[in-house]
Amino acid sequence: MLSQALVIASATAFVAPRNALRRTPPLHSAAADWRKTCDAGGVVSFFDYGVRLGGEEAPAREQERTPIFPFDAAPEATAALWERIDDVVMGGVSSSKIVAGDSGAEWRGIVRTDGGGFCGTRTSALDAPLDLSKAKGVYVDAVLTSDADIARRAWKLTLRTGASRSEVVYSAEWAPCGPDGKGEPSFVPFSAFRLVRGPRIVEGAPPLNASACEKVFGFGLTLSRFGPAAKGGGPLEDFRDGPFVVKLNAVGAYGPELVKVPALGKSGDASRPNSAQYKSPMKTNGLVLGLVLTLLRPLANLVFSEEARRRGQARRTLVKGNKCASGWQARLYGQRVVKRMRGLGAGAALTEGLAQFAKDALVFVLALPLRFAFKAVFGTVRIVRRLRGKRAMPAL
Repeated sequence: MLSQALVIASATAFVAPRNALRRTPPLHSAAADWRKTCDAGGVVSFFDYGVRLGGEEAPAREQERTPIFPFDAAPEATAALWERIDDVVMGGVSSSKIVAGDSGAEWRGIVRTDGGGFCGTRTSALDAPLDLSKAKGVYVDAVLTSDADIARRAWKLTLRTGASRSEVVYSAEWAPCGPDGKGEPSFVPFSAFRLVRGPRIVEGAPPLNASACEKVFGFGLTLSRFGPAAKGGGPLEDFRDGPFVVKLNAVGAYGPELVKVPALGKSGDASRPNSAQYKSPMKTNGLVLGLVLTLLRPLANLVFSEEARRRGQARRTLVKGNKCASGWQARLYGQRVVKRMRGLGAGAALTEGLAQFAKDALVFVLALPLRFAFKAVFGTVRIVRRLRGKRAMPAL
């Protein structure tokens, strides 16, 4: 009996590391380890529990990875498929962009909490959706290089399973590696995604699954001061605003086998306005609706001008900081700064100031009926949904 025990002990001592890795502790310990590492200033994959850690199925880190967006291998072509979606869409003044260079691609930006508090980037609309039904989830390989305050921000990953560009998407948490480069990509299983509208969860909607990912129309990454919708979506108490830089390596799918995806740029280019395959609003929405959208777009660009909002936010900041006593003084202060920076004469500076004031006044007048029209349209949509017995969408 003693000899048999020694044989068994010797055999188990030489178990292959790969099999030993599959016998890792259960789910709760992985989350605890991630939190401990964050507290120590680093990050590991919080979502590496995306698949079962026991049995025949390997952990997420050991499964096949399909880099759908290989920023490290083709930074310029991959970055061209992504667009900014910062808080300017909600009246904020944060800004970000993906910059491609010889060293790869970086997502750079400045998050400002005044009027908003998030920066985001998403893929351009894809005419040809991706079939991810054979995958287990999505992985993000990225490194926060600007600082080590990963846990002081909310990181969100979104998937769009419909051709619409509305704010209703599936959302889940993710986290980049720390500036020391240690850690692994975030592996996010489909089951971790929840349907949200803005920062709020859509009640009653089932979690995402592989079969629902047969047609994926887009990906998105967000850095926000608002926590995940599953936890209430409230603002983080110790949120770190200001500049940030994230080195993007890849965004893709993982699972037991590689996923077939179209060649880089094929789907994205086909959905851009300068593409021969691009469908204009006139063709997509019908003659009447397309004509309305075509006419309203310049008006919307004027009313919701990002430049004008930034000027307004700057004036409010000057008043809030007691540098100016009123908005009028802030406007005059801004003109003196512009005059000095551009070397303008007194007459040219006055002319520019009056032109900006006239434009702001016009925007204010035009915005009143436009805002009323938006409220009327969305109010009608809510009534129609209620009459059809559909669940009301959460307010933004």
